[in-house]
Amino acid sequence: MTAGERSLSDRLSRLVLTFGGSGEAPAAPGTFGSLAAALVVGGLWLAGGTAGWILPALAAAIALLHLAVGDRTEVLFGEVDPPSVVSDEACGQWIALAPLPWLGVVGPGPGSTATIVLPLLLGFALFRLFDITKILGVGRLERIPGKWGVLLDDVLAGVLAALVLTGLHSLGLPLDLAR
Repeated sequence: MTAGERSLSDRLSRLVLTFGGSGEAPAAPGTFGSLAAALVVGGLWLAGGTAGWILPALAAAIALLHLAVGDRTEVLFGEVDPPSVVSDEACGQWIALAPLPWLGVVGPGPGSTATIVLPLLLGFALFRLFDITKILGVGRLERIPGKWGVLLDDVLAGVLAALVLTGLHSLGLPLDLAR
């Protein structure tokens, strides 16, 4: 195998870690990874809705995949936490959006774009806010060495965003533009 060739395992690991290549964006790869994850939720909603268990299951699945191949990051990318590794952002974004089915904003059955736009934008913005600013302990988790630190800061950012989104809904903010 020449230096330019990679094994199938390396290519699949890279695909997981860059969340389908979304992390290869030339600028703001974390934002593009989060956006890709939010668009998956929007697509699921438009295709038939999202049951309450789907987003936590997706978050758990990408977290497990990230942990399974995360030890390869330095070999594949030349650094421990390269900007193009965004599987952690996808996990955090899905956690941030996980309350939406439970809040009755998105749920089983096909939906319209009007019902999903505001919740997706709010969940996306809140997650990015916590992920970028690293407040409320997010930055502390990022300092954990290796794949765990790469993942756990985004998990906490997602949890914080989910809590704020739930709180806004509880305060009566209409998250459904169609109502």
